[in-house]
Amino acid sequence: MKKNYALINFRSKSLLFFGIFLVFSLSLFAQTEGANDTSINVDWDICRYYPESQTRMSSVPVPDYIKRKMESRGTACSTFIVSYSGFTSEAQSAFQFAVDIWSNVIESPIPIRISAEFGPLAAGVLGGAGPTDFKSVFILGAPPNTAYPIALAEKLTGAEFPDGPSSTSVDISATFSSTANFYFGLDANPPGGQIDFVSVVLHELGHGLGILGFGRTDNPDNPTMGVLRNGFFVNVWDNFIENGTPVDIKSFEDPSVALLGEITGNDLFSNGPITTAQNGGVKPSTYAPTIYSQGSSYSHWDEATYPPGNANSLMTPFIAPGEAIHDPGLVTLGFMEDMGWSICGGSLAVKDFTFNTLKISPNPFTSSITIKLSNGLNDDYKINLFDINGRVVLSETKATSNGAMTISNLDNLDDTLYFVRITNKRSGASITKKVIKN
Repeated sequence: MKKNYALINFRSKSLLFFGIFLVFSLSLFAQTEGANDTSINVDWDICRYYPESQTRMSSVPVPDYIKRKMESRGTACSTFIVSYSGFTSEAQSAFQFAVDIWSNVIESPIPIRISAEFGPLAAGVLGGAGPTDFKSVFILGAPPNTAYPIALAEKLTGAEFPDGPSSTSVDISATFSSTANFYFGLDANPPGGQIDFVSVVLHELGHGLGILGFGRTDNPDNPTMGVLRNGFFVNVWDNFIENGTPVDIKSFEDPSVALLGEITGNDLFSNGPITTAQNGGVKPSTYAPTIYSQGSSYSHWDEATYPPGNANSLMTPFIAPGEAIHDPGLVTLGFMEDMGWSICGGSLAVKDFTFNTLKISPNPFTSSITIKLSNGLNDDYKINLFDINGRVVLSETKATSNGAMTISNLDNLDDTLYFVRITNKRSGASITKKVIKN
């Protein structure tokens, strides 16, 4: 199997380093009707990860709700199987710490396998990680011709996509330098001048799990056209990107000058309903600087919106020496749920009700849904139903009776995936869940 890495380059003078997703040789298996096995070659840099040139001392440790799960052995929501090669004990401990954070955040019935190597690399290269493949699989309600990182595709289908004659697959390839000036501590307190290894691994594994898009230019050095699709396929990230008007990024001619203007317009946002809810009801800004930066533009959250020290800064394009971020962040987790991952225990813990105390049935539904709160309290709630592009297709205010309320007259909705947001009118607390019309 060809390995697809996100390489990180380090320049000691300016303390710049970047992760590069090199040539992806991606095998996409299409399960849509009439589709054949399709092979895609992605030969551009999807991700580069830059730190700032100056030290920025900041520390975001593992959140308590994740830490409690990590400390309770046997309670992880997904199984990561890492094949380590060449790691020192402290490097492996730090890498495994990042893996354990993700395993206590996302749910998958299929083990997520990582091939991890630690050894001398070319001068200036720290390492990286990325998906080994993308797959196109049929998901009810999802746009057709969507490419999913293999780990997510396996989660969505509940089945392995074997690698050649093997009965399993390696989902993420990772390689990191054994000679770089890493800080391997687990306390989220790197000294100035050192790069926090846990933060780098956590970030790169986030890309391997799906935080990346296919948006790019025809020429990174002298771009004239913007490009989104690779053949017939877009990445799942691309399905949730729009500008501030709002206009869906996929609606622009591809390739085109207009699409380049969007990719470099500093005006792109994620419209994922759960992502937006996790960002306080505001669509989070993605990184789309006016000067295109290959490997940084389009596939990260905006650095100015989530600077060092912000709890949602893990998946921004820069990291500073002395900065540690051991929290995936609720915005990133919201997007992961939007694109198909299940979040361990639900994505929200709110003021007067929690994700697990709220049940929606039937799901899939035909003409009505009943929302029931296990606390049995009677209160007024605002109900918003969104389609996959974040557009409101229904908005009602309902009062509960014995903790339950029913939304009827849904027969005319298309058979597809929706998101329902339930907001307590008194407290403002809200929860967003997926429902399917079938």
